[in-house]
Amino acid sequence: MCPPRPAPAPPQCSYTVTPIKFGFQINFINSPLGTYTVNVKEEGQNETGIKYPAQHSNPNITTHNIRHLKPCTVYEHNVTFHYAGTEILCDHSDSKTTVTTEKMAESDIKLSSCPPGYLCYKSDWNIRSVQITANNIEAKRCPSDNKTFCIRPGYDDICTNLTTTFTQEKCVKSSFNHIQHISAVEFLNPIEINVTLPTELPAKIEANLPPNCIDLNIDYICSDSDNNPKNVSELEPFTDYTCTGQIKKDNVTIKNTTAIHVRIDCDLNIATQRDSTNTSIELSWTTTSQKCQEVPELDGLSYDCSCHPVGSTSDKKHATLNKQKPGGACNVSGLKPFTDYTCEVQPIYNNKKVAVPTKVTEKTKPGVPDDFFKFDIRVPEHNKIEVICGVEDFRGPKELYSATLRYNGVIQKMMQPKRDCHFTFEDLSYSTTYDVEVVAFNGYLYSKTKTERVDTSYSDKFVIRLLVHIMIILISVAVFCVVYKIHMKKLRNSQDLNEDVMLESTGIYANAPES
Repeated sequence: MCPPRPAPAPPQCSYTVTPIKFGFQINFINSPLGTYTVNVKEEGQNETGIKYPAQHSNPNITTHNIRHLKPCTVYEHNVTFHYAGTEILCDHSDSKTTVTTEKMAESDIKLSSCPPGYLCYKSDWNIRSVQITANNIEAKRCPSDNKTFCIRPGYDDICTNLTTTFTQEKCVKSSFNHIQHISAVEFLNPIEINVTLPTELPAKIEANLPPNCIDLNIDYICSDSDNNPKNVSELEPFTDYTCTGQIKKDNVTIKNTTAIHVRIDCDLNIATQRDSTNTSIELSWTTTSQKCQEVPELDGLSYDCSCHPVGSTSDKKHATLNKQKPGGACNVSGLKPFTDYTCEVQPIYNNKKVAVPTKVTEKTKPGVPDDFFKFDIRVPEHNKIEVICGVEDFRGPKELYSATLRYNGVIQKMMQPKRDCHFTFEDLSYSTTYDVEVVAFNGYLYSKTKTERVDTSYSDKFVIRLLVHIMIILISVAVFCVVYKIHMKKLRNSQDLNEDVMLESTGIYANAPES
């Protein structure tokens, strides 16, 4: 029985390392064909490093390049061969396990496409260790390409030659500059243009272009809500416009600006004068403007004139305007006497209210007090009259009542004015017809006189006394009549007796004998 054959010895592999542009080159020496792994790590770094697969499949091609390394950087390296599921470490010919990469040259940097407004550089070197600055602005790696680093030039750098400095920190005294013209066509972002909107008329839009772009200007065209185009100098006040500018270089349009909103709300100073009657307020005013001096003269400017009681807007009265450039006048009628009103002059431009209305307060003149809503007359006693009355609105600063009592048009009593309408007339004649007059006074005007005719009553005691007197008189008359009749009867009886005596005497003399 034959002993087992010993396992064949594993293959041997070796390599050399040579620095080249952008990295170094691996050269396989007496190494079998197959799959290799090149392990690369910066010296002194704790990181795992990078594994570069290398396929050695052609005996005539024994080199493999490792690129995109950092310039002037010491790298540790080793190479392993994949064999029968294991990795065999290859020998390095000079027993050195490190290699230092070359220095980067200016020609190794290329311009790269990048987002608008950025200046980007790209290289087959790993330039993360290279300090890239321009005007103290440091480049940042592009998120979409780790080989690209970008600088955003400042606004003032546009239309200038920008110098970008590349400093290789690991290379002794190694830096170089790259000069690039920052053209407005490529780097001017219209959003970044600082625009000063107009606040007065005639309007002017001022754009803050890069100071070094002396050959740039912007022409703006504006349109209103009806898309009517207007030049900036033709803009009207109190109107919304959308304005878009054309950025021109030597009168050739290179870009359009973003749209901006323009509205010029002119300051309107309305100086009012006012006068009033007891039912109307007259306003007149003159309009001026510091920012828009021609506006008060424009035909499109009109006014709405109105007044309403202070503290209430439910009874607002409007007036017809008498426009007088640069202002106007109006007369608001149908107002209440002796009432505080807030009057407004509302500017209107092209049938739209503009600016804040000018408000003034005015009180109407006193008016005639209201008619009496209450007028009660009583005769609480036979010779006493009491009056209770009232007026709703005096329409003036004072509230006074006065009362007068007349008999047959002649004043009998006059009460002094007082605040409460409660008057009493006493010690009057019984069963007499009087006229009671009451009037209200507001310090300026009298109300309509309220007149009422009233009768006093008869007196009970007087009637009793009168009846007693009448009874006494009647009794006296009756007694007199009885006495008179008795007397007259006695008188007649006495006359009859005397006649009889006389007849008897005459008869005696008549019958006497003759001598």
